[in-house]
Amino acid sequence: MMVEVSAARTVLIVDGDDTSRELLHTNLTGQGMAITSCTSMADAQRTVDDSTFDLMIVSDALPDGRGLHLVRHCATTAPGMGIIVVSDRDRTESVIRALESGADDYLTRPLRPALAVARVRSVLDTAADRHRSGAPALLDLPGIDRHLEQAQGGRAKLQAICDILRDGLDAERASVFGLKADTFELVTVVAHGDDGLDTPLIHMPADAGLAGATVQSGDLVNVPDAYDDARFNRSFDEQTGFVTRSVLSVPLRDQHGQLVGVAQVLNHSTGTFSAACEVIARQLATRCAAALLEAFYADRLDGEVHLAATIARAPADVGINTTQVLAGTDALTQVLPDLPERFDPAQMIGSIIGRYEVKAVLGRGSQGLVLEGEDAFLERAVAIKLLGPDSASVQSLRRQFMREMRSMALLSHPNTVSVYDAGEHEGALFLVMEKCSRGTALGRLRASGAMPLLEATQVVRDACRGLDAAHRRGMVHCDIKPDNILLDDHEAKLSDFGLVLAANTEGDGSGRVAGTPHYMSPEQCDGKAVDHRSDIYALGATFFHLATGEAPFADAKDVGRVMDRHRREPVRDPRLLDPALPPDLSVIVATAMAKDPLDRYQSAQAMLDDLDALLAITRLRG
Repeated sequence: MMVEVSAARTVLIVDGDDTSRELLHTNLTGQGMAITSCTSMADAQRTVDDSTFDLMIVSDALPDGRGLHLVRHCATTAPGMGIIVVSDRDRTESVIRALESGADDYLTRPLRPALAVARVRSVLDTAADRHRSGAPALLDLPGIDRHLEQAQGGRAKLQAICDILRDGLDAERASVFGLKADTFELVTVVAHGDDGLDTPLIHMPADAGLAGATVQSGDLVNVPDAYDDARFNRSFDEQTGFVTRSVLSVPLRDQHGQLVGVAQVLNHSTGTFSAACEVIARQLATRCAAALLEAFYADRLDGEVHLAATIARAPADVGINTTQVLAGTDALTQVLPDLPERFDPAQMIGSIIGRYEVKAVLGRGSQGLVLEGEDAFLERAVAIKLLGPDSASVQSLRRQFMREMRSMALLSHPNTVSVYDAGEHEGALFLVMEKCSRGTALGRLRASGAMPLLEATQVVRDACRGLDAAHRRGMVHCDIKPDNILLDDHEAKLSDFGLVLAANTEGDGSGRVAGTPHYMSPEQCDGKAVDHRSDIYALGATFFHLATGEAPFADAKDVGRVMDRHRREPVRDPRLLDPALPPDLSVIVATAMAKDPLDRYQSAQAMLDDLDALLAITRLRG
């Protein structure tokens, strides 16, 4: 048993798995909680009977029995204690039984640190209210999570939030607002439930109405009769014909406790919202906040708030990725195409491409040459990517190339490589980018081997930030790998969006697939349509490589075998290669590289949350 430390909240962790216990202990201790750990049901039962805890996190499968029995025991003997059950993803029935027996929430393995902290906070925050108000109605939390995850697109995400609030609280209507801190506005596209999908964006001051009162107070507002409350804004009722009576307005906070929006449920004919309803609303708030962050685009474009219309991207047209391999061949992954004599690297130095003088050859890849150039007009060094010969002669490719270059130029994110220019040189397309001082992450691996944990996590965290910004604009990379992450003095930047944005989703019968085999998702390996979650898979594979010095399936030396293993074999635990790596890293890699896209992180932001948590823990450990 671990020794308790002084803290405001006490948490008992009951799990026979060393990795899960260590991950939870590290992350919750970092939140100022006092942790006690047990490895068996018998030990845990004695501990609960002898001590008082605010919360218990218990595995559904223990070495000496089922966690469900401990849940039932504690629901009777310690009714004021919150309970979270931990289960495998495919054990939904076990989760439902635990919830029916008195558990308040659940987590699934592999555990995600940020999600675990958020749900622990939520249960702790509602424990006292739940004890006073009595047991609220049982919620199908796994079903609610599936509903939120499967809603694709910003409007659908907001609609899903309204659905679960309305149904969970047996209300007649629901609304959800995103908070724009820079303009101090509340913004929504869903006014009152399922009839608001086609309404324009609605803006209101963040200090107006009952939603504004929730922002101002930072706490839940429960109003039995809105028309008797001077804060109520009647304009929505005037527009919709709905006559509001009772209102429950709930603040939505991110995992850092920052206010990101407000959710409301409303009735016009039924009674007021009870104390039990308040408990349910607080329980759902963490889930609603996470979905809200995915739904709203974080920045401002052309002076207007945009929704992420492609949280999951629809299949793209045939793309311009030249990193193509034949599925099922035994070709070595290192084989690169020959370049014509006019693109001989030795002959390129001193030549002029556009207005740029070539100073050096930085590298040669499967897509062409990467050159160092000088922009004499602006007096700065640049990187020039020269695509394959005659690439400019394919009109569809040329149009898409220019379209995606414009998209990248608009992205303008600190963790994506800036695009300065694009054009044509002797029949080949080229683009001009910022030059990063420390080369690529692949070059760093080749020079020094595996990165230290802190450096690897920082690089992947930065790349994930850039990927999140691109995904929110509907862009999918399709070729995330160490060679496409550039290192500057203080941060890493993701490159080559314009070259690989659209995947091969037009069935031309060639059997070709786009991507780099060592990092390709199972669906890419099968030549199927891909979405943003294929990028997440590739970033997980990249993290594996940076932290261990090996690609996930590095022992497979030909393309066919590598791709087959991506399709069929679970990724190795990185700690088999380096036992010093923390379990948190293994969880992040395993979640990102799940075979089924539905089992992966559903957004780059979700992966970023766990990377930030790992980075904070790594820094604390020194």
